[in-house]
Amino acid sequence: MTPQHPPMKSAITNLKARLDVLQNPYLKTLREGSFSREDFIETQIQFLFAVVFFSRPMMVLAGRMGRNEHRTALLENVFEEHGEGNLSVSHERTFLQLLERLGVNHNHIESRAEWPEVRAFNTVLAGVCMLDDLYTAQATLGIIEDLFSTISADIGHSILSRGWLGPDEIIHYATHETLDIEHAEGFYAPLYQAWQRHPRHAYQIQQGLELGAHIFLTMYEHLHRHRSRRWARPVKGPHSLADGWHLDG
Repeated sequence: MTPQHPPMKSAITNLKARLDVLQNPYLKTLREGSFSREDFIETQIQFLFAVVFFSRPMMVLAGRMGRNEHRTALLENVFEEHGEGNLSVSHERTFLQLLERLGVNHNHIESRAEWPEVRAFNTVLAGVCMLDDLYTAQATLGIIEDLFSTISADIGHSILSRGWLGPDEIIHYATHETLDIEHAEGFYAPLYQAWQRHPRHAYQIQQGLELGAHIFLTMYEHLHRHRSRRWARPVKGPHSLADGWHLDG
């Protein structure tokens, strides 16, 4: 982190220290070995439903941006989420490849019902990006990307240490360990000066940082709490009209 904008940088640093992300029960039990492979896979299927949705609120937020440079930064992020035009390396596809390497086939993924914890996460993101203050929405997305860098590194290392995959087989998490630092900075960049420009702006940004961290880490906590769920569904296709996605295209 550069010393260019210390107030907001300090707020982010303090928030992350207070959250102590690595002590989240999802990560802690996975790291310590008490998280079973079967339960982990079931929760990762649920996380897939968040991964495929994440770019949609970003696109909504980009459409609300008044300045081209701010809109462009968001659209570049969305473009990268979609593999920069090569859908075989989009975030959706790389996560599906990870699940395949863990032994999960597409039919099994299609058989699973979406959990309310994931739907709540997706719905909050959609709401904040569509209706809330722009600074709040940007900060919400930024802190999620920021935290996911730490989470990705920890999950990737845990998968490796548990012997579930080899070093060359871990996909998606290995990428996001570094990529999401850049993504987070893309969301943060327009906010640094705004934070210092007016206390109201700083408050809006702080609200977004707290909200994003809350919904993201709470989702992980609840995925862990309900890890023994095996909810099936009788139909295929999107989980909701907002989702609009399923494996058959």
